[in-house]
Amino acid sequence: MSWKPSEDIERDKERAVEYEKLYSGFTVQGPLTVELRTGIIIAARFADKLRRAAFAAFSKMVPEDVILRDIAELNKTVYDEMMKRGIDKLALVRISVVVTYDQRNNKLNFSNLKIERLYTEDEVNKIISDRCGELEQKLERIKNILGSV
Repeated sequence: MSWKPSEDIERDKERAVEYEKLYSGFTVQGPLTVELRTGIIIAARFADKLRRAAFAAFSKMVPEDVILRDIAELNKTVYDEMMKRGIDKLALVRISVVVTYDQRNNKLNFSNLKIERLYTEDEVNKIISDRCGELEQKLERIKNILGSV
């Protein structure tokens, strides 16, 4: 099976109509400004979700090539940021970004990018137990130091 970007684009445009009716992946904040949201997803799926939400929000007012070009740039930025933070592709994330369409420059501008890493209950319990273990070891060392004085 080969991967063709054109197939993904067509699929995303079809699903954008579905998204408008079923899932509000965006909130209109002004005439040409929306907040795109992915909802809670695994990190590996963020690019598709952002592209679909952008199509749902802007397909009636922004040319398709502009959406594709600018969302691709946003996706690169999001990917780089997730790599910097060490977010694994199977981690749960929620991404939101405010997008404004600049008609004069025919460009989507992005601001207030938020990438939230969410943890499962098991992950939280492991983090807590690891941290508690570290603190218990430090406490023992302090007790030993105080006991020898």
